[in-house]
Amino acid sequence: MLKPLPDPDWLDVPRPTSPVCILTDDGSPMTTKLADSLTHQGWKVVVLSFPVTIVPRKSALSPGVERVILEDMSETHLQTQLTTIATRYGVGDHGRGSEIGAFIHLNPLFSFSRQAGLVYDVAERAIAKCVFLIAKHLKPSLTTAAQTGRSYFLTVARLDGVFGTSHEVNFGAIGAGLFGLTKTLNQEWTQVFCRAIDLAPRLDPEVSAQCILAEMHDPNLSLMEVGYSSQGRVALIAQT
Repeated sequence: MLKPLPDPDWLDVPRPTSPVCILTDDGSPMTTKLADSLTHQGWKVVVLSFPVTIVPRKSALSPGVERVILEDMSETHLQTQLTTIATRYGVGDHGRGSEIGAFIHLNPLFSFSRQAGLVYDVAERAIAKCVFLIAKHLKPSLTTAAQTGRSYFLTVARLDGVFGTSHEVNFGAIGAGLFGLTKTLNQEWTQVFCRAIDLAPRLDPEVSAQCILAEMHDPNLSLMEVGYSSQGRVALIAQT
């Protein structure tokens, strides 16, 4: 059942020595708003854009925010681009070429008709696979970055803001699997701040960005997933 939550307290957590944040591009203004907010907080934001065959639109970026484009969805190409980001923008104890401090995945909004039933979209499947591979390749970097500040692995889906319990939105089944990935990493990467966030599709982009920032500064480490909708901030609890 849903459990209402208060707004999170704001903890001024130290950023890692290498404050590089990889932010995936969902093709919406939310990417722009969040990238700007992270930049203002001192992060070096690098937006990772998917191929146009997967996400047709690219979000507008402000000066100072870099973009790296995936030309295809192969693991080899992904690993090359991640290495390029770390080498070009990462700064550690020995200069450039160090770790990445944060990864935030904004899952694109996939909406389907109610008549379509349970949907396993091909593009959403490719994105989910890519996020799993990113987790694989960023594990050493994020765990190292956690030694000098709070490092992050966040996934942001847009189901309905209440973990699919409203039965009002026909979202893709595969995107919902991001919650399972994030909660698993939270158990395995004990030093990394991992959280899955469900945002209602109708939330304003600026509000959405502020919700994500608030979760990044939450001192409560017991939460693994939260939702935001017209009902406010919620979590799921077991009902007996």
